Amino acid sequence: MLKVFYSKNQSVKNNSSFSPSAGKPELVVESWKKRGQEFHIQEFTPSSREDLKLVHSSDYVDGVLGLKTSNGFGNKSPEVAAALPWICGSMVEATLDAFKNKSITISPTSGAHHARYSSGGGYCTFNFLVLAAIKAHQAGAKKVGIIDLDCHYGDGTQEIINRLKLDFIQHYSFGGDPRLLQGSAKWIEALPGIVESFNNCDLIIYNAGVDSHIDDPLGGYLTTEQMEMRDSIVIKPFAQKKIPMVVSLAGGYQKDEDGGISKVLDLHGFMFNAAWFADKLNQEVK
Repeated sequence: MLKVFYSKNQSVKNNSSFSPSAGKPELVVESWKKRGQEFHIQEFTPSSREDLKLVHSSDYVDGVLGLKTSNGFGNKSPEVAAALPWICGSMVEATLDAFKNKSITISPTSGAHHARYSSGGGYCTFNFLVLAAIKAHQAGAKKVGIIDLDCHYGDGTQEIINRLKLDFIQHYSFGGDPRLLQGSAKWIEALPGIVESFNNCDLIIYNAGVDSHIDDPLGGYLTTEQMEMRDSIVIKPFAQKKIPMVVSLAGGYQKDEDGGISKVLDLHGFMFNAAWFADKLNQEVK
């Protein structure tokens, strides 16, 4: 059964920000429960400061968690600080579980790829994508792929990879692909080839941002149909090849007339559906 690594401790209801990501874990999990597709909510432990310091400077980690340094939302909220180790723990343990069991898992987390070694920004505080890759490498994954399809370039991810010389990570970022200038149809045509280039990885980390949708106020490329195609194109081939995968949420900023995020939740539903069927396929192959 598909595992979703979720705890109420990773969701913050009150965070003054244009980005809804702090409160999104609870909302997206509740939306998935309504789909009628059975899944398992998996408990986990939060990441330690020592683990966070594998990807960030000691001063930055201690500063954020000690409420002396602004987080990626540009505030010093104690609620956000308390949630951050749980957010990272969700991603790390989902990754290790996927690698161990050669399966697909979901971590309903956002706010990683703009986080650099010594700073946060762009609604990102700690780079749990790189942290999860490091922990998987320590667990035996010789090569880890990060496929980041959030609309914006994963500058923080690449900066940490370069700074720490993490040559076991293969990184692709949608926001840095010049093919987007040729239009979304051309990019969708190229996506199977992009996915295939990761076939030599022992684990895939898929950052499935939905701000890539054409109506997103901070993004805008892919139609709704293309978003659904995207998640299937990325997820299904790795399941067929039994390459472990963990999926995270990343960005999405569309608002309803009442201020809700139902459109964002619907788009994340495409990823959940693709992952659910991939897990089912995975279990049948076993």
